[in-house]
Amino acid sequence: MRVFNLFGSETSSNATLSDGLAARPVTWIEKGVLKNYLLTRQPVRGFEGSNGRARLPGPFGTSAASISNLFVSTSEPVTVSEMKKRLIELCRTRNKPYGIIVRRMDFPSSAGVDEARRLMSAQQGGRPVSIPILVYKVYVDGREELVRGLRFRGFNVRSLKDILAAGDDSAAFEYMDNTAPFALIGGAGFTSEACVVAPSILIDDLELHPVEEELPKLPVVPAPEMTR
Repeated sequence: MRVFNLFGSETSSNATLSDGLAARPVTWIEKGVLKNYLLTRQPVRGFEGSNGRARLPGPFGTSAASISNLFVSTSEPVTVSEMKKRLIELCRTRNKPYGIIVRRMDFPSSAGVDEARRLMSAQQGGRPVSIPILVYKVYVDGREELVRGLRFRGFNVRSLKDILAAGDDSAAFEYMDNTAPFALIGGAGFTSEACVVAPSILIDDLELHPVEEELPKLPVVPAPEMTR
């Protein structure tokens, strides 16, 4: 059984502006058990004081808690190559011709309002999730084939209960956080720096479906070369 830990570390002085407190590291989830909250000066039953996570403005003049640096780890990491082998073995066991690997996802914080609205309306259940932009079919012989124009269907927090393995690798994702969906630029008047560091994961069952609207056409000419 894999045990996930979520640990928050504070390196930005931004959190001290709202609470007047120096932020300190917080163990959010340890061995799969909720241990703490991101706390501001607003009282939370069972917890005393703030841990300096007031990073964004909240309703009625209050402050909203937000992450700064979030680290996700597991007690039983496996190599990425081993995760691919497990995926292929899972396909063989279930008599499926291929599995799916998502190697890159979009984060449309700079998208227009209309595009962001389309992304949220096309989610078909669950909270808005970024579009996968590098998706590969992995056949049982190990061969990979690029697939275009897919989206998640009904991807939500409950989907994460089907995690079968987590890698020994880690990837950092930095962004400017705000209260708007996808931290949409211009969707909120205040931002704060945020970063998530997490490993690759193998999920038992996750549904993807083709994009229903027309995809944007590719440029008719290549991009100009970068010059000094």
